[in-house]
Amino acid sequence: MNKVCKPDYRKSLVNLSNSILQYFECPTHHSTLHELDAFLQQDYQTVVLWVMDGMGVDMLKHNLSDKSFLRKHMVEEISSVFPPTTTAATTSVYTGLTPQEHGWAGWQCYFKEYEKNIELFLNRDFYSGKSLDADVGQEFLENKKLFQQINEQGKYKAYGVSQFWGGHNINDLNDICNKIVELSKGKDKKFILAYYKEPDTTMHRTGCYSEKTNTQIKSIDRHVEALAKKLKNALLIITADHGLIDVEEDVRLEKIKEINDCLRLPPAIEPRAVAFYIKEEKKEQFEKEFNKRFGNDFILMTSEEYLRQGYAGEGEMHPKFREFLGDYMALATGNRILQYQTEDGISSEKFDFKAHHAGLTEKEMIVPLIVYQSDK
Repeated sequence: MNKVCKPDYRKSLVNLSNSILQYFECPTHHSTLHELDAFLQQDYQTVVLWVMDGMGVDMLKHNLSDKSFLRKHMVEEISSVFPPTTTAATTSVYTGLTPQEHGWAGWQCYFKEYEKNIELFLNRDFYSGKSLDADVGQEFLENKKLFQQINEQGKYKAYGVSQFWGGHNINDLNDICNKIVELSKGKDKKFILAYYKEPDTTMHRTGCYSEKTNTQIKSIDRHVEALAKKLKNALLIITADHGLIDVEEDVRLEKIKEINDCLRLPPAIEPRAVAFYIKEEKKEQFEKEFNKRFGNDFILMTSEEYLRQGYAGEGEMHPKFREFLGDYMALATGNRILQYQTEDGISSEKFDFKAHHAGLTEKEMIVPLIVYQSDK
């Protein structure tokens, strides 16, 4: 039985990022993370925030000894956002906003303007696989990352280091480490936001506790320890966007007639945080059929209840967010995923992974706050 864990928006990735904004004298969007504020009071010249994709507390404890660098410097366990998935969680880290504020609800969202479920990071139709001409994420969900917010404030310098943004030539883990060292030099007060796509990629393919996952996280541990020794007058903060959980069954919803007949649109968001669009006259049937089949592995609630219970956080709701949630949300608590394929779509086995995220379990929700203080 998996331990269920709701997001805690008083001790979360959102609060971590607002601590950074406060330290660099920028307007904050939410309360700060007190555990991090205590370190920031020591007034470091360089502050580095590095997000390791998928590096939840559970996988750290299973794959690294308590004498490893990352575990020795883990000062707290904090909450991801919901759903705990890269699209929603990294955007919260990058902006200091909750999911209902920034609108990046999950991997794929239904846009009525296009009448398609669109993969936000890849900018393509989820069910057909066809790329779109417009950049839908930026068109409807544009936001500013922490380093952009700090630079716009004009008092301090800030940088982004990633394969996907930041303006630097980054190809691997070594490149990230070298660039952080390079940017940290100089006497000016500065911030560096970094992102690395592992161990998430390896865990998806091989599982949370596989030999390859173990090798990957040990490599990260060694690289981070070597980086830390090169920093001067710096605070190195490492966290993750989410954790993962090994899955046991891939359920194909289009093959269940009693549920498929209820749908007015294909499901959206994530295989472990599913938004359902249900015909008005079929809602009672849908609730009955869904709970009969999946009640032990998913919590089904109306989208209004999802919002009332605070799963998506607080703050002014993005104009697109409510429609992304459909009529019902199904939140995973077990080890199953729900997938769907349209009649004219490509195979939906794009999520044919051994481990997943976006569910409501502790393994997916709890991430580390790792802090290293270099010599002044």
